[in-house]
Amino acid sequence: MPNWVVFGLLAVAFTFILAASQASYWWWVGRQERQQEELLRRISGGRAEELERGSDSITRQQRADAAANALGSFGDKIQAALVSSDSTATVTHIVVQMGVSSAVGALVGFFMIRSPLGLILCLPAGYLPLMLLNMRAESRMARLVEQLPDALDLMARAIQAGVGLSDAFRLAAEEMPPPVAIEFTRVFEEIRFGRDFREAFQGMITRNPKIFDLRLMVSSILLQRETGGNLIEILQNISETIRARFTFQQKVKAMTSEAKFTAMILGSLPVFVTGALTVINPDYLSILFTDVRGNLVLVVCITMYLTGATIMRDMSKVEV
Repeated sequence: MPNWVVFGLLAVAFTFILAASQASYWWWVGRQERQQEELLRRISGGRAEELERGSDSITRQQRADAAANALGSFGDKIQAALVSSDSTATVTHIVVQMGVSSAVGALVGFFMIRSPLGLILCLPAGYLPLMLLNMRAESRMARLVEQLPDALDLMARAIQAGVGLSDAFRLAAEEMPPPVAIEFTRVFEEIRFGRDFREAFQGMITRNPKIFDLRLMVSSILLQRETGGNLIEILQNISETIRARFTFQQKVKAMTSEAKFTAMILGSLPVFVTGALTVINPDYLSILFTDVRGNLVLVVCITMYLTGATIMRDMSKVEV
């Protein structure tokens, strides 16, 4: 085996170990921070989190905004994902992770295929950190929507017992688990420090722009404060509406699960067959990597495959 291949494999192994160690470390740190924040929130009634993260969160937000402005619309997209996932990382951290992941993908692709065409693997590898961040944001939004009806019922019972709206938010923040407790704590703290209701609610919508149920709740509460009405009944109706939408979403998910599973099988077949042929008979597909015309065919096939996978994914989504 040539020396350059040995050095290349060692570089790939070192980079992979470094990236895995960094990801494991930041995952462990984030988990410890979330556990401490939850403990402080439970002990001090939801206020400790904001006090603990006050100045640090402002500084972190400024750094994130500066990095996002430097990257333009792409930086704004990363910043929106960080806000939606309630991550303590910054845009710079995500960009560095994407760069390291892209380098690892390029090295692995080059030494696996033994052709410059393998460098194209840097594109999906570089997108991996952003994809994981978006998955975390979607998971958090799903948990927020699932917890929102119980929080609204708790607020309705508290208001029925004679508690004000801001104190109802505080009670929901103390009794409910994250992430709804974190959002309600922020709203309560902003109102307690003198911020207008509309601005506090707008900040919550800005942090969670994709949650329609949250916009429905905010619009109903603001409309009730301007025109009057039975707030208890409004909160109960919103809670029932959100539960009905959630139930319908789960039914749609169950009905489309077979089609999604079929799409996954069909999408994985080309990759599986290509890998099997490469292992069984390496020379059978070697022309795709050694000849210019084979490289062109491979690029066209990959483009068509990704286009078909995107279309199948969009067709399997049902807006509720």
